[in-house]
Amino acid sequence: MKLIMTGLDHKRASLETREKFAVKKEKTQKILAAINDGGIAGGCVLISTCNRTELYASVPDIRLFDPSKVLCGALDRDFADYDHLFTTRTDESAIRHLCRMASGLDSQIVGDDQIITQVREALELSREQNCADSYLETMFKLAIQAAKDIKTNVILKSFGVGSIPGQAVEKLKTLCHLAGRNAVVIGNGQMGRLVSEHLIREKVNVTVTLREYKKGVIKVPDGAGTINYNQRYRAIENADILLSATTSPHFTIHRDELSGLARLPEIIVDLAVPRDVEPWVSEIRGVTLLTIDDISGEHRALPPESIAMIDEIIAEHVEKYYRWLGFRTNMALGVKGGRA
Repeated sequence: MKLIMTGLDHKRASLETREKFAVKKEKTQKILAAINDGGIAGGCVLISTCNRTELYASVPDIRLFDPSKVLCGALDRDFADYDHLFTTRTDESAIRHLCRMASGLDSQIVGDDQIITQVREALELSREQNCADSYLETMFKLAIQAAKDIKTNVILKSFGVGSIPGQAVEKLKTLCHLAGRNAVVIGNGQMGRLVSEHLIREKVNVTVTLREYKKGVIKVPDGAGTINYNQRYRAIENADILLSATTSPHFTIHRDELSGLARLPEIIVDLAVPRDVEPWVSEIRGVTLLTIDDISGEHRALPPESIAMIDEIIAEHVEKYYRWLGFRTNMALGVKGGRA
């Protein structure tokens, strides 16, 4: 089996384009099942984050499987319009890229602390759909191991922990004094909870929206107040800062509703892809609208010695993959020889 991947990310694709390729869990399940049913790929994994959308597959012949066309077809996008934005890699190049990406080295915030979890969850979802064959299982497990090693021994020592929620709050601190301010956070998923916790540490009065139909255990950050999502505009009218970080495919904040409020937040931060806040909210006088690209523009360069360490770690894990592959191949040949 050959390994092949394709993807577009923040380096080549705008936020507007990335949100067209953003894929939520239910849609991911359907895409994986369709590829699996097609019979060409032995396995597939789809990763979709704020920074990128990437499709990985194991195939007997890479000439028979074009992952970029497959992804565009699954999302009803015209391949000719987006072909120039995709980067496709095979075998060792694909493994090296996955190791770097899982480490947060290719994220908008170098060392993004959430990416390893997102990669692991993508593999788990593929496994649930019976789409993770031994080639992809081995590739992803080794990449996750490499990412942990890189983060622990290189990135944390150079930069400390970095995340989009943390960077969003750092950006806010450059725009206003936070202590004592009122903030509304729409979304109580991982991103929403993290940004709420960062704000609370800055002594901001935080109110988090909750949806009535949400199932399971609802975790609210200590120190945060809550309000029903349907009453969010009432809370926003008393807020200095509004942040939205949901996985909704629809806008959570609309310009017309905001314009009708007696008082508006000074700053609105949209951390979602696809976006939560209607883009034309930026036209409202007195309101500053920031997207995930606006708050993730920080560039953190690693010193040469750190880059050398990263290259060594990745090379070690690539070698482990090919040792595993060689062992598997020899075992298969041995079985065939025994039968002969």
